[in-house]
Amino acid sequence: MKKRAGHKILFVCTKPYQYLIARLIKEGMQYDQCDIVILNHFFEAAEFARKVKGTGVWKKVMYIDDGMLDEYKLSLHPLRKYFFYHNWRKRLPPVLSDISPYSEVFVAHDFVAVEYAIMRKFGSENKRAYLYEEGFGNYINNSTHSSWHMRLLKRVAPWFGLPGGYFGSLKWIDSVWLQRPGLITSDARNPIRKKTRGLPLDFNQFLGIPRIVEECYRIYPELREIDRQVAGLDTISVVLTDPFLDEVPNREPYIWEMKGKVDEAIGRRDIPMFIKQHPGEKKSIEAVPGQILTLPKKLPSELLYLVILKNNLRKINLFSFGSTAILNLYDLCKSDNSMDIYIFESLKMQDDVKMIAHRFVELAKRHQIAFQTV
Repeated sequence: MKKRAGHKILFVCTKPYQYLIARLIKEGMQYDQCDIVILNHFFEAAEFARKVKGTGVWKKVMYIDDGMLDEYKLSLHPLRKYFFYHNWRKRLPPVLSDISPYSEVFVAHDFVAVEYAIMRKFGSENKRAYLYEEGFGNYINNSTHSSWHMRLLKRVAPWFGLPGGYFGSLKWIDSVWLQRPGLITSDARNPIRKKTRGLPLDFNQFLGIPRIVEECYRIYPELREIDRQVAGLDTISVVLTDPFLDEVPNREPYIWEMKGKVDEAIGRRDIPMFIKQHPGEKKSIEAVPGQILTLPKKLPSELLYLVILKNNLRKINLFSFGSTAILNLYDLCKSDNSMDIYIFESLKMQDDVKMIAHRFVELAKRHQIAFQTV
């Protein structure tokens, strides 16, 4: 349904995948009067905002550099974190001090400092705030605390207006918009089950709209280079990496170990291996001609589906430590069985990464995704 003239809707985005979901909601709900805020939380975010503005889809595109605000927040003791969040007016971007043009807002998180402030601003004026899918974190408990008292604090945090382990558990979030609401509503222990709803379009419907495909190629001209790289191939392997790789000592041997795991899993050494880095990674992985090719960090992995379709790829071997893209690409490709999925378990990784990876494996099983561990 269309909003009345003068009642604009605001979206807030912190990574490229979220932009696709925000754009899907706008398309599926036929929202006309929409602005979008893009936060500096990923590689070349300012350039991305410029390209989004160039599409002409949004009435206004606002790029906001919130610096190291969230890194600072993570370093705080729980008591200081309480005051950090409740002093939200200090974190509110000046450009949003007056929200009278807006009737509601869509945010991707309720724990990112600027998004929290925007959510609270809308709540303070009795305007609705919705949380939309940001990744597989929407479907799991994201608390990685090991001590019982910290786990307890995280569980009761929403009672005190602080983000909990489940995205969207705060009272200022009116509803949570997800691709797979059934994974939440079927879990009686999930605190957001009663306010979860589905998206207005399936992802494959959205990416099947010619105008949307054209828009994606305009924002990501790198897709044409990927088309060139895969031309003539019928099979490729893609590794989705994770921000923890920035902290790995001796990264080069680690990446070659990863390459060995890929070759061993598929039983071939002649299939090109593409590495798609997470947009949050700060250190680049260098390509090795003929062996390791790299995909743009800022490219949502889900857009590989467009490459698969355009180039008639028969098979893609997808490797990951646990990623939203696995869920999405599986749903997009399951009809023609063109994807094999592998989860890294034998590579060395930090304890909190292992914990989240294990939760992703459990989620994949619930979603009935066929995968192998390597």
